[in-house]
Amino acid sequence: MRTNAHYQQLELDRVIKLADQWRKKFGPKLRILDFGAGMGKYTSLFADQGFDVTGTDINERYISDLRSKGLKVAGVKEALDAKESQQVVFLSHIVEHINPDDLVELVPKLCDVLTDDGLLVIVTPVLGERFYHDFSHVRPYYPQSIRHAFGQIGAPISYGSSKQIELTDIYFFKDPFRTRMWRSFYVGTGIKRAAINLLNATFDLLWRLSGGRFGVTSSWLGVYRLSRQPK
Repeated sequence: MRTNAHYQQLELDRVIKLADQWRKKFGPKLRILDFGAGMGKYTSLFADQGFDVTGTDINERYISDLRSKGLKVAGVKEALDAKESQQVVFLSHIVEHINPDDLVELVPKLCDVLTDDGLLVIVTPVLGERFYHDFSHVRPYYPQSIRHAFGQIGAPISYGSSKQIELTDIYFFKDPFRTRMWRSFYVGTGIKRAAINLLNATFDLLWRLSGGRFGVTSSWLGVYRLSRQPK
């Protein structure tokens, strides 16, 4: 089946490969918290692989929809207060919706629900022309941002710093180049519009032929382990 020429397809492909690694590390019934599950893209994926996945979201409609699909769900407070620890806490396109004050409070809580050998996985976009297409995006976070706030002591940031997590693996994903800042991309007909469509189709083809390497970096995925003392 033809895949979409979109960086999130690369993210999906990578998560599938990582899930195989997690199965080998934790076993076939590994426990995953899909924090900010949204419409359930990854909750469904993990459930289909036989994992013990719990989806949570602040949007009650999403929670209701996931429950109606037979997926395991929980409210945010319930998920963070659960007695059973998670082996993977997964956040896909969530942190960019959270302001720094709230993220500084959230990450330690997510760490607290992990087993001592558990993994915190963050997938998030970088600042680019797509970033503010989503009105609810607050700001981008980069690997350095996460490290300064949660991965080292003494970082010169006003929020303070703490050594809670340590980066163990990272991937970057590219989107095909696009001519979105050209008028003909949006309106018009004739030769200019046809030329724009041909150019973008060429960018798509080059992206596909290169395995997603030809394009503009649009997001990253970081795998973190706990670096604080075990509970």
